[in-house]
Amino acid sequence: MRYERLTTPVAKPVTRPEPATSRDRRAARLPHDFESWYDEHQATVFRYVRFRVATRETAEDVTSEVFMKALRSIQRYDPTRASPRTWLLRIARNAVTDHLRALRRRGSLHVSLDRVPDLVADVPSQDERVVKQERIEKLLNGSRRLRRADQEILSLRYGGGLSNGEIAESLGISHNAVAVRLHRALKRLKDAVHSLDDE
Repeated sequence: MRYERLTTPVAKPVTRPEPATSRDRRAARLPHDFESWYDEHQATVFRYVRFRVATRETAEDVTSEVFMKALRSIQRYDPTRASPRTWLLRIARNAVTDHLRALRRRGSLHVSLDRVPDLVADVPSQDERVVKQERIEKLLNGSRRLRRADQEILSLRYGGGLSNGEIAESLGISHNAVAVRLHRALKRLKDAVHSLDDE
């Protein structure tokens, strides 16, 4: 005859849950997995970074670094202060600043034609591709002559594709201030490109 050991589950004492901390409440509002944030915002972060750095490979590296930093500090994210995209772009701004600072120390901020092929890949003919490459080279090198604030706002608008409202949220300024800064930055960029033509 076979005997099975029967056990009676012991009732566990009921304990009251501790009140949730603000950190717990923030964590509860995060996506179930970080992959969803990556899927939704990777392209925006990449475009922003690509607008600020010289090569596609560098942009890919910096974008990866942005998401690694975000993952390591995700518990500090507060959805009441910024949207996920704004928060990620803030991290991207810092990562790009660090990258450019390192380049300045090495004196290699100039962009050459051979570093921009990914930005003209969709142009149909070789002649049009060369013309577009030259224009992009001038724009990128012209933007390197701008103040950091001008580079930043142009990158958020034309690289990251943010609306004026989203830029205002990201930079902590008014919508009107964004419009004024964009207008002035575009004028300074135009002047910088013309000065490159004169050299």
